[in-house]
Amino acid sequence: MADHFHINTPLLESMAMSNRVGTSVFLKMENMQPSGSFKIRGIGHFCQQVWDDANAEALRLAEAEQLVHVPPFDHPLLWEGHSSVINEVWLSLGPALKPGAVLVSVGGGGLLCGVVQGLKKVGWADVPVVAMETIGADSFNASVKAGQLVTLDDITSEAKCLGAKTVCQQAFDLSQSGEVKIISELVTDLQALHAVETFLEEERVLVELSCGAALAAVYSGIILRLQQEGRLSTPLGPLVVIVCGGSSVNMEELTQLKLKLQK
Repeated sequence: MADHFHINTPLLESMAMSNRVGTSVFLKMENMQPSGSFKIRGIGHFCQQVWDDANAEALRLAEAEQLVHVPPFDHPLLWEGHSSVINEVWLSLGPALKPGAVLVSVGGGGLLCGVVQGLKKVGWADVPVVAMETIGADSFNASVKAGQLVTLDDITSEAKCLGAKTVCQQAFDLSQSGEVKIISELVTDLQALHAVETFLEEERVLVELSCGAALAAVYSGIILRLQQEGRLSTPLGPLVVIVCGGSSVNMEELTQLKLKLQK
């Protein structure tokens, strides 16, 4: 088997976003993965680790009918695979240039867990993570506020890729542990949509609404507010935005989504 299934995606500096927040903004372009999403990191790593067992099961499949379950976000092998995104950022920036914060969208919490694991692995445990969700797909934020895991009654956000009614236990535990500072923030679907449209206009890249949640931290002024509140440092080191995916959106769908949200 290959060493891994994912590719080393580009880390690009955005001049337009940098001008908005007064510090360098680097975009980790996970939308350029062969699958169009960061998820290939965790799933690929998971599959590599269980390959021997899966192969043995395949040979017995006709008789035993047993399959390997690949969870979408709640497994240590997935988090370990996702952590590679931070290792690539570390290699690209070099040890002398430490991020001021990492911006990430949160659904089930798998990517968040991987980012935290990666930060600790490269010696960046003091780098805060801004965990972004849309209102209506905010199980992580609800859990952080309640001090315990919360299960949403329903997913009402249009950012369906963030649609986990319950965030994984590990993500919640990390938010409580203080090992890495995690700041949970929310935006509306309209704010996420505005971020997607602005990103398309300025960077010429189309991403999903779920990815717009992380981008909205810059475009909607959340980073500047967090600095004013003293929750992020001033001056602020370079920001790293995990551009998590763009495989399930096209211009027609974006237009329909805009019409729906603006009714």
